[in-house]
Amino acid sequence: MKRLHIAFAVLAIALLFSSTYFFVITYVFVDSPKTVLNIHCATSLQYPLASVEADFEAVHPEVDVQIEGHGTIQVIRHVTELGQNNDLLFVADYGLIPVMMYDTKMPDSDESYADYYIRFATNTLVLAYTNTSRYADEINADNWYSILVRSDVTLGLGNPQVASIGYRAITAIQLAEIYYDSPSLFHDLISANLNPPINSISDGETYTITVPEVQNPVGDKLKLRTSEVDLTALLDSGHLDYCLIYLSNAQQYGFNYIKLPDEVNMGSSECESIYQQVEVVYEHQRFATISLDRTGETIYYGVTIPKNAPNAELAEDFIKFLLEGTGKDDFELAHHPVFSSSYTDNLAAVPESLKSLVIQEP
Repeated sequence: MKRLHIAFAVLAIALLFSSTYFFVITYVFVDSPKTVLNIHCATSLQYPLASVEADFEAVHPEVDVQIEGHGTIQVIRHVTELGQNNDLLFVADYGLIPVMMYDTKMPDSDESYADYYIRFATNTLVLAYTNTSRYADEINADNWYSILVRSDVTLGLGNPQVASIGYRAITAIQLAEIYYDSPSLFHDLISANLNPPINSISDGETYTITVPEVQNPVGDKLKLRTSEVDLTALLDSGHLDYCLIYLSNAQQYGFNYIKLPDEVNMGSSECESIYQQVEVVYEHQRFATISLDRTGETIYYGVTIPKNAPNAELAEDFIKFLLEGTGKDDFELAHHPVFSSSYTDNLAAVPESLKSLVIQEP
């Protein structure tokens, strides 16, 4: 849609000079409303997507891109359960798109909300901190887990009920317990600081982390928040010593960070079988459309266009802008590179304009 200008010609003044009429014509220009492209995204993507938004609008001045960030579960739920008609969904866990959208029908329809995803980027977990964090001058890649259990150290995690960073963080703590052979690590950091507790039970080969319906922190040791934005704000203000967040966010906001081993950080596809030793299950099914149970796996981001998107073609343009245009450079500058070729689970369902940019998964 291009901006329209409607010119209304109004005869304003007629003056008689030497029997000649001069007409002054006044034009009033009225701008038509811009097309709004509604995007909901995981909060960990708000930083790079803000740059993509600005650059996309510069190329498409007739478009107003509006981006709203939430935990990944909530991003999808806004469409499937709350009835919002969004044009694009960007999520931090691509696997929730099929879980929450493929078998969920649109109102008064036999069609599901989506039938494909595009897996376009990865990430890794790190332990972020600042120069004022307790033991900042002592912590390193070898002792970080033992620093965290000290009684005067505070730790921030995402809430596993609403955000991918939440269930990934508690999975990483269990993976660290295994990797460092520190049998009480999960209990000391997680279970002992919540009432009712989030417990991790082993059957000798795998671990099942059980998340109760509510999470009430006991004391000040552990703080749960709904998003990376909330965690980074607490860390930056000195209300947290450390938090588990994505590498891209730690770099974007200029935090110090500890790189975790590949066996722990959930960012290495070569360690997939290790991540799968841990499953997060939920005592209460909070959302009507899904069971939230998640098995550990490599971190991958996904995007899809809901079938009821009001501006599907424009949404395709935005994805293309991100996968091969200026938006890809924006993500690179924001420390969150996009795959050179992205992946999909259903190439036949991907819009024609995007098919050349994705590869069918094996």
